[in-house]
Amino acid sequence: MTNNRFNRLCRACVVACVMMMTTMTVLAGQAPVTVQWRMGENLGKSYSSQFIIKNVSGQPLDGHWMLMFNQFSRSVSVPEDCPVDIEEVSTTYYRIQPNDRYRTLAAGDSLVVPMTMGGTMVNVCYEPGGGHIVLNGDVAHPLAVEIDCGTLERPSQWHAPAKQYPDGNYMYAYNEAINGIGDAYTGNDYDIFPTPKQVDIEGGYCTVGNSVTLVPSRPRDKDMSRVCQMLARELKQRGINSAAMQKTRITLDVNEKLNGNPEYYTLRVRDGVIDIVGASARGLENGVKTLVAALDHCKEGRLQNASIVDWPDFNYRGFMLDIARNYIGGLDTLKRFVDMLSYYKINTLQFHFADDEAWRLEIPGLPELTQVASRRGCTLDEQGYLAQIFDGNGDPNDLTQSANGYLTRGEFIELLRYATAHGVRVILEVETPGHARAAIVAMKNRMRLNPNAQQYRLWDDRNTSVYTSAQSYHDNVLNVASDDVYLFIDKVVAELQQMYREAGLTLDVVHLGGDEVPRGAWDQSPDVQALMARLGLTTQHQVSEYYVDRISELLAQRGVRIEGWQEVALNHDEAFNQRVAPRVAGVNAWSTLGKQAVVPYQLANDGYPVILSNVTNFYIDMAYSWHQDERGLHWGGKVDEIDAWSALPWNVYASVRVNYDGDTVDLTNAGRDMVALEKPSNIIGVQGQLWGETLRNFAQVQYLCFPKMLGLSERAWNASPAWGDHLDDEAAYNDARHQFNLKVGSRELPLLHSRGYNFRVGPPGIRVADGKLLINAQYPGEVVTYTLDGSEPTLDSPRWTAPVALPDVPAVIKARAYYLGHSSVVTYLFK
Repeated sequence: MTNNRFNRLCRACVVACVMMMTTMTVLAGQAPVTVQWRMGENLGKSYSSQFIIKNVSGQPLDGHWMLMFNQFSRSVSVPEDCPVDIEEVSTTYYRIQPNDRYRTLAAGDSLVVPMTMGGTMVNVCYEPGGGHIVLNGDVAHPLAVEIDCGTLERPSQWHAPAKQYPDGNYMYAYNEAINGIGDAYTGNDYDIFPTPKQVDIEGGYCTVGNSVTLVPSRPRDKDMSRVCQMLARELKQRGINSAAMQKTRITLDVNEKLNGNPEYYTLRVRDGVIDIVGASARGLENGVKTLVAALDHCKEGRLQNASIVDWPDFNYRGFMLDIARNYIGGLDTLKRFVDMLSYYKINTLQFHFADDEAWRLEIPGLPELTQVASRRGCTLDEQGYLAQIFDGNGDPNDLTQSANGYLTRGEFIELLRYATAHGVRVILEVETPGHARAAIVAMKNRMRLNPNAQQYRLWDDRNTSVYTSAQSYHDNVLNVASDDVYLFIDKVVAELQQMYREAGLTLDVVHLGGDEVPRGAWDQSPDVQALMARLGLTTQHQVSEYYVDRISELLAQRGVRIEGWQEVALNHDEAFNQRVAPRVAGVNAWSTLGKQAVVPYQLANDGYPVILSNVTNFYIDMAYSWHQDERGLHWGGKVDEIDAWSALPWNVYASVRVNYDGDTVDLTNAGRDMVALEKPSNIIGVQGQLWGETLRNFAQVQYLCFPKMLGLSERAWNASPAWGDHLDDEAAYNDARHQFNLKVGSRELPLLHSRGYNFRVGPPGIRVADGKLLINAQYPGEVVTYTLDGSEPTLDSPRWTAPVALPDVPAVIKARAYYLGHSSVVTYLFK
């Protein structure tokens, strides 16, 4: 045997052995590598970082592997001599793959991959996740790899406006402004969220024992029976049974002549007798919820005698939950979320179940929408499921991952019934004509598997338009010139109507999105260009108008009006507005930044019913602060509970007291040259939005909601706080803010804790003055620990109780707050 033949044989044996060992690793279900990621520095419009890939298999790792991961970014590059390449597979989904410079990675050795990512590292949500490795091209069987991202420690590793980063001094001033340490909140039993309009406390108490008698005035009335059942159910959950001939009696009545507002109610509590009267069943329901909340806040079942008159300023009090981007839980989780809304008198759930990233509701006759578009995983061609987005382990069948999951038809009907029983209306959102990628990919899979099923072709095969959506998609817009698009939407809405009927309800509103159609999406679409030529359209805006006009008319024939984001109603002529506005049930106006702050009032003046959805106050997915460890986005700034509570629906221009850069806003001059609100009756409500890009589970949902939801519910119910009419009276605002914060911390967070909800605790403040360490907290009763050696504070670290002498100020002081078993992010004070 010649040396060449011998060498070739040896190499073949080595390759075979490596492949066999790799196969053994696959069979064992263990990844052959561990992965670390370490942040470098922000560089302006990009940032440096590196992956450290270590071979832990015990055998050499040849070049037949791909490491997949997710990360927010727009571009990525590696040095020219790097032995691996990194490329974007799909939005947020990247592949690291050996190139010609790669040799083998010996057992125990590590490969360092330096890279530059486009954009800015803001917080932990921008770190990589979703790691999994593919061996020998076996995309169907990826192996999960947990990416160890370390910690962000240096200011150069995150981004925040200079005046907005919550370091020790910032947080000290913040906490000092909203909480006088040692203050205790004093309130009556009815000082709940949202605050009732008028409460007159009378002498004495009504003792509510283990049993009460419920006396509905119209026991056979369907709506009153539902409200009576609601009260009985809530009382039973609190250990109070309903039975005849009990000492304490609760009467329920409806008096249509009571007030013109159907949600108006009165509540009278006297010794042994509680009377609730509503202007309608909805008003009666509000009175029941107030009684239940008061019972939760009273001591030992002894309610203060009182007379209450109350009503909401807005009859639309909404919350949008996005389960498309990430599936945060199934039916039981969504019921728990409905409980949250109902308790705080938020009466509308905008259910965002379809978007670019997934379709989460079963539609009979269109099984691909959930078989394909509710699953995300490792794929290079999206045949069978979507590419992994945001996070996951590469397995499209793993329902423990937020990438995967959907509601069955039966589950959704049960959710509808549950929400109705709790006084919450569900409005479904089907995103169109943009944000439609999941549906498009699903229908492409449908036609690939069944060439005869050519109906519902949502795209134009000949469209060569080059565009990028706000979320970096290039193929997410429907072909609005195709009749198939309207057949598809009509089919979906017909199935949704049937689900509502089976739940005993009527579907009369569907939210159709309408936002963020990327510029140029139809420029090279022969179908759309032919449509434009036929109708004399010259701009993309006119094409969008055509779509809104046609789809709203189509659904009107089904007795369904549309809702949409502000783009649906913006910048149309009077003829369009007069024709289309009557078909529109609501428009979510979110623009409250800069010159775009005119949008809500402009839409109202144009005749559209406006739902204030201010990004600066009500986007619940915005992070609480610019801290590097606070989850959430920041394109609209930061939003905390004070921001939500500070919103002024009748003066949106004065709803933000500090701008994006941290500069104080002159509220008395805000909006002076802006559009005035001429038709206030067209402002129909307030809504919070929780988008799902950064969510991975229900605990994170609760963290972002509480305590922000308290500020939202307060402003949705009471639109005109006293200080809102006196913007130059800082003392009045500060006093109101102080009381709100104490009410949150001293009354509501303990209640949420007792009911098992997660919530956020604000971080402590740190200050060094006159050689002494000073620390404060957001709420009375918090425990704060600190360190001076750069280590992470824990409950075992020194507790701050009084000023501490500091002969030498260390390079960094860290502190963390603890309250009711919950802990804050760590506050840093750099020397």
